[in-house]
Amino acid sequence: MNMAKIKELYRQAWQKTKELKSLIIFLIITNIVFLFFGQWMVANGVPGAVELKAEVLKELPDMGYLKPLTGPLAPYLSLKITYTFFFNLIFGAFLSTTVPGIIFFLPYLIAVFRAWVVGVIFYGTMPTNMHAVVFYGTFILEFGGYVFSSAAGINIGLSLLNPLWKGKKTRLEALKAAIEDAKLLFVLVATLLLLGAIWEMGWLHYFGVYPDIARPKISL
Repeated sequence: MNMAKIKELYRQAWQKTKELKSLIIFLIITNIVFLFFGQWMVANGVPGAVELKAEVLKELPDMGYLKPLTGPLAPYLSLKITYTFFFNLIFGAFLSTTVPGIIFFLPYLIAVFRAWVVGVIFYGTMPTNMHAVVFYGTFILEFGGYVFSSAAGINIGLSLLNPLWKGKKTRLEALKAAIEDAKLLFVLVATLLLLGAIWEMGWLHYFGVYPDIARPKISL
């Protein structure tokens, strides 16, 4: 694929975001609101949130998906970036937020829960400005990717619910159109998640900047 085709692909993807602008903005606001809501709950000592934070932090170092990063991949930045990128793309984005869109409201509920949990877990774990830079940079890039993957899923669900959502007469035609939309949106999903993996793994690998919750890395 030459540069002209790549530019055209990104142009089409960007145009698609304009068509789904209201949905995307809604998802962005949702992630921000529930991130800070989770932090607010911990800051104010809400029992359920505090208990969840303690339980997750206790189990987090032993979670299977982190072990490759602490084991065989630990010395190799490029492999850690690749692993993080594909894990987030396949599990964090496609399987968690796009496929569930068959039931159109599920990606929204997942976005609410995920942002809230991240807010709960990470509150109070950034003792310096550098930690905050790493965390919020990662959040913006990774959750930016998840916003587009969630929009792709919701778009598919709405096309199945009402073909007129895509200006089509049948559900099959609407579904095909929504799948084409998803392909374009995943250009942006993949780009943001790759940048997020580079940002996160680069800081952790070279500078050893970790939140005070577990070592080594925490993926959002």
